[in-house]
Amino acid sequence: MDQQTKTHQPSPPLTTQRDANERNFRPQTLEQFVGQSDLKKTLRLMLDASRKRGHLLEHVIFYGGPGLGKTTLAGIIASEQGTRLHELAAPSITRPGELAQVLTVLQKGDVLFLDEIHALKRESSELLYGAMEDFKVSIKPEQSDRPITLALYPFTLVGATTDFGLLPDPMRSRFGQSFYLQPYTLEELRQVVLRASDALGFLMDEEALTGIAKRSRGTPRVALRLFRRCVDAATNTDLFIIDSELVESTMPILGLDTLGLEDADRKYLAALVAVYKGGPTGPRSIASSAGLDLATVEHVVEPALLTAGLIARTPRGRRVTRSGYEHIKTFTPTPEIVNWRKVEDLDAALTTNNDGNEE
Repeated sequence: MDQQTKTHQPSPPLTTQRDANERNFRPQTLEQFVGQSDLKKTLRLMLDASRKRGHLLEHVIFYGGPGLGKTTLAGIIASEQGTRLHELAAPSITRPGELAQVLTVLQKGDVLFLDEIHALKRESSELLYGAMEDFKVSIKPEQSDRPITLALYPFTLVGATTDFGLLPDPMRSRFGQSFYLQPYTLEELRQVVLRASDALGFLMDEEALTGIAKRSRGTPRVALRLFRRCVDAATNTDLFIIDSELVESTMPILGLDTLGLEDADRKYLAALVAVYKGGPTGPRSIASSAGLDLATVEHVVEPALLTAGLIARTPRGRRVTRSGYEHIKTFTPTPEIVNWRKVEDLDAALTTNNDGNEE
């Protein structure tokens, strides 16, 4: 089988249930999946209807920030259909023939999870269109002018992307349903961590759950990563209780402050105030002043700061919020003074007139 794909099949028994749970906290059913209530209702409707009709689920796509559960949902779809899940990253496909090779090994009813599908090259996208609609692929062998058409077993394509707007219209129109995954609420993140702690047999108090959840950037993947580090700390002290004291002593070791900000986040906020007097200014300028690369700023730092309400997106760029300015004081004793009347009045005027351009 092509090395670019990962096929999930039943694995051999592990030593203990705790070992199995620690390797993977992913829920196995839609009912176990925390959050995204509207999405789950629609997906449940589609899965039940397709089962009653004796058909496969039509192709679907999930979009939203990283770590919100797109891969997990693909696994749940495969489990619901009683078939195998194949994982493939679109950026790894350099030639249409590589994609064709993957498609031809799919068995009837299999689920192909194509991550970052917006990065699929045009030639490969065109090959995929035929596979999605007619379950056929046409490939042209080297040194031949005549393409060869191969029939495929019916399969379900589950696309995933962090940039839904970059998908070409022909690709977007071939999915039966698109689902947006929203950032998780504090209570939903608490549920994610509580489920993981129950799986491993650790006790957690309410403050410990909240301490991890509020530092999780609205993302279950981050919440579970922080929980694992707390488990490490508890294990090293022979404890099976994770309390608020342990959480608060572990987070600084990971470089996280009380809101879960990392060094890059703090550099961004500091530059926005020290260099640009609170803004507004564009992400490229902030990245340059903070010594950060633009991709990290746009895809990692800004989503977290926006979710936390520490910065605001305006027509002319980003600006610090009052909450963000107050948090800056926790790591910069004497930050530059911000003229809030100027910043907020300009923001309101531009939003009303909608005549400004963001950098």
